[in-house]
Amino acid sequence: MTARSDTSGSLVFLHIATAAYLILLGLVGIINYNSDLNRLGRALVQAVGGRNDVLGLIISILCLVAGVALVVGLFARVDSSIGRAAGLAVFVFWALRIVYVWFRKDVFQPDLLIWLQQISPDVVILAALWHIGRKYS
Repeated sequence: MTARSDTSGSLVFLHIATAAYLILLGLVGIINYNSDLNRLGRALVQAVGGRNDVLGLIISILCLVAGVALVVGLFARVDSSIGRAAGLAVFVFWALRIVYVWFRKDVFQPDLLIWLQQISPDVVILAALWHIGRKYS
């Protein structure tokens, strides 16, 4: 069984916009990983005994892969079970990213309203991923 064909303009636009956002977010993270300022920062962290992990790079690569998967899902026929699994994986990845970025430290800082305003775009993307993933249900 294949995914339902939903040709409504709003869902297609949402699908394309979400895929573009994830691809661009991934590319920016990968490109900035090797910038001189980031290399200097990683060297300083390592010099004082801190961890020099590449979690930011991994997240950027996963964003890029998720965006490409959304584009493939838009233009190619995808089996509904594969589409559901991929959609759920991207949704869970984004939810974990939200927890990592917004809840691991400085929660509600500098104040609640500013924090809510800053987290809102990520929550909108999460809702878009949920809506896009439901087309395979």
